[in-house]
Amino acid sequence: MDFTRYSLRHAGPIFSLNFAGQPVLVVGNASMAADLMERRSAIYSDRPRFIMATEILTGGMNLAFARWGDRWKRMRKAANIGLSNAASQEYTPMQEKEAIHLLHGLMDGKSTVDAQIRRTSASTVLSAVYAYPLLESTSDPCVVQVESYVDRMLKAALPGNYFVDIFPWMMHIPQWIPGARWKREGFEWFKKDTDMFQQLVEDTHMEQASKPHFRGKLLENAAEHDLDPVETAWLAGTMFGAGTEALAATLSFFILAMVLYPSIQHKLRDEIDAVVGAPSGEFDNTKANFPTFQDTKNMPYLHAVIKEVMRWRPMGPMGVPHRSVQDDVYDGHFISAGTLIISNVWAMHQDSSVYQNPEQFIPERFLAEDNITAVQFPDTKGLGHHGSIYRMCIGYHVANNSLAINAANIIWAFQICKAKDPLGNEITPDPDALLDEGLAVRPMPFNCTMTPRSPSVAEMISVAARRVF
Repeated sequence: MDFTRYSLRHAGPIFSLNFAGQPVLVVGNASMAADLMERRSAIYSDRPRFIMATEILTGGMNLAFARWGDRWKRMRKAANIGLSNAASQEYTPMQEKEAIHLLHGLMDGKSTVDAQIRRTSASTVLSAVYAYPLLESTSDPCVVQVESYVDRMLKAALPGNYFVDIFPWMMHIPQWIPGARWKREGFEWFKKDTDMFQQLVEDTHMEQASKPHFRGKLLENAAEHDLDPVETAWLAGTMFGAGTEALAATLSFFILAMVLYPSIQHKLRDEIDAVVGAPSGEFDNTKANFPTFQDTKNMPYLHAVIKEVMRWRPMGPMGVPHRSVQDDVYDGHFISAGTLIISNVWAMHQDSSVYQNPEQFIPERFLAEDNITAVQFPDTKGLGHHGSIYRMCIGYHVANNSLAINAANIIWAFQICKAKDPLGNEITPDPDALLDEGLAVRPMPFNCTMTPRSPSVAEMISVAARRVF
C-alpha cells in the first residue's frame, strides 16, 4: 500500500523500475493499462514466473497465477461453465438464504462482525463451488483451512517476498540442505492443499447432481476440457479460495463505508424501503419480507454504492502482475520481453482527472442526473473498477450478486452506527488502516453497532433463520 500511494503522489501515471535485475513497469492510468493489457493483450496477458506461488505451492494449477498456455486455457474455459453470468442466476436462492443467515449471525452478537463476514463469504462460495450446505460456525474447519491457504498464496505472489523469485537458480537447491526450509515447507503445503481440495470434491456426493453446482458441471465436462482429477480439484479450490477472500474484503469495506458515511446509509435505506417496504412496528409472520434479487433489480443506488465501494477501497490495490512476452514500445518506454507489468489499481481509482474528489465516498458519481441511469467510466467495462478483460475475476457475477443481496438485507434490517468508548465518545474507524495481506488488503478490524430497526425485524430474522436451518 505504501508503494501504491507513493507512486500516486510522486511518480506519475507510468514509470519503470529495476528490481534486482528484473525490469518492472508500473501503470497507474486506466487508459494506459487498457492499452497494454487489453488492446495489446497478445503481448501482456502472460503472468510472471512466480516460482514460489505458481510452481512450488500450487504446481502451476492456481488459475489466478498460472502462466498463459494450454493448461490455463483449458482451466479457464472449464471455470466459465459454472461461474458465468447465466450460471450465476442458479445460485441466487442459496444466496438469499445465506443473507438471512448473515443477519442472524450479526444480530446474536456471539462473534465479531469481521468473523461473520468471513464465515458468510466462505459459506457462499463453498456452496456455489461444491454445493455444500451453508456453514453455521465462524470456526468451521473449512473457513480456517481456506484462510490459511489464501494467506500463503497472497504473500507468495507478492513480487520480492521470496528470494527464489529474484534468484531463480535457488529452485535447484536440494530440499534437504540447511537453509532450504522454504522449499521443503512449500512442497509440503502443496501436498496438503491438494489433499484438501481433492477431499472437498470427494465429499460432494453424486446424489447432489440434481442441484446446480460448479463441481458437477465441471466433472461432466472434464473430458471435453482434458482436465485430470488433480487439475479439477485445484480449479475448484482456487475458485473457493479467491472468491472467499474477495467477497469478505469487499463486504467489510461496505460496512466501513456505511459507518463513516451515515447520510449515504440513510439514502440507501430509503431506496430499499421504497422497493421492499419499511418494516412495521408489529411482527406479522404472514407479511414478513426481506429484500430479494427481484427487488435489487429496482435499486440503482444500491448498485452505485457497490461500485463506489470497489472504487474507493479496492481489495486488490496492485492487481496481479502481468508479464510481457516480447519487446514493445509504449509512451516512450521501451518494454523488454519478460518485464513485469504492475497495474496500480489504487492510483487509477484515485485519479482526480477521472473521479472528482476521489478520496470521498460518493456513489452518485455512478448515476446520471435521473438517479436511475448508470454512468460508465472509461475502461471499466461498466463495473466501476479496473481489470484486464482477459484476466478478469471469473466469479465476478456470483460475487457481485452476493454483495448486492447482503448489502440490501443488512441496510434494510439494521441501523449501523459508530461504536462508543467507555466514556460514551464515538469511535471513528480509520479508512486508511488496512490489513496488508500481500496482493490483497482489507480493513483493520473495527467496532460498530448493528441494531435491528425494530423488535419486529429482530423477530423476523429469528423466524427466517429457523426456516433456513
